[in-house]
Amino acid sequence: MFIRVPLLIALLALLVFPCPAWAYDAPTVPAPAPLKYPDDTYAFKNETVWNYVGGSVQPEQDKNHVREYTRRCFVLSRSIVQFWKFARFEPDAKPLPADELARRIRQICERSVWLPALAPKDRIVIPGYHNLHEASDKMRYVFQANIGRGWPIYFRPGNMPIAFWVTRALEDRLNGEIFHDLQMNTPTILWVYRFPSLKMNHVVVVYSGSHDSSGYHYHVYDPNYRDRFSHLDYDPKTRTFRYQEVYFFKGGPVTVRSIYRGLLQ
Repeated sequence: MFIRVPLLIALLALLVFPCPAWAYDAPTVPAPAPLKYPDDTYAFKNETVWNYVGGSVQPEQDKNHVREYTRRCFVLSRSIVQFWKFARFEPDAKPLPADELARRIRQICERSVWLPALAPKDRIVIPGYHNLHEASDKMRYVFQANIGRGWPIYFRPGNMPIAFWVTRALEDRLNGEIFHDLQMNTPTILWVYRFPSLKMNHVVVVYSGSHDSSGYHYHVYDPNYRDRFSHLDYDPKTRTFRYQEVYFFKGGPVTVRSIYRGLLQ
């Protein structure tokens, strides 16, 4: 029993803290190129299960509208970083048949997203397209069928910390990590939520940002949109993050955690 208790405490520490200092491996060398919007993002979006208007669930207006591609914000956010790290596009080459394209997409998305980026010569080639946005526009259903299913994310070990309080000190440290990584051309995948409220529970990718006297201002890839980015701000005085008003959230303070930085995140 005395042996097991320390092990249990260590496991809980891994799950509770968004990114322990001893586990976070900050980039020391800039990536060759930052993740770019919209080139490195999808031409399709994740749909919400319910019909949101002004941040509130409303009756469905279009009775013929079928929401087929839902519960994929984790999948879309994770996989754009996987393509950024592990894929190379060759626009002058002949496009692949759908079955071979599907196989290469799976190869890319089966690599753990927290692994280091591959050198250009070692990356998995997607021929016939300039970038992910163009490829996913032309071959939408092949991408949707092969980048990952939505239901496995409910069983991620990294979901457990949502029930634990995140201190202002941890949020402040996370903001420092986000901004540092951007200087290294490295995006950060963030889980943004309002637990125990269900008014916000979303995953986005920070790909650019700035800092002025009022705080930090980030542009994020929001997988619930295909034609615009969203804004996440951090106020160092209150040490709080705020997400902008969007159709599925009225805007305001949010809890933020970094995810997919390791096996238990």
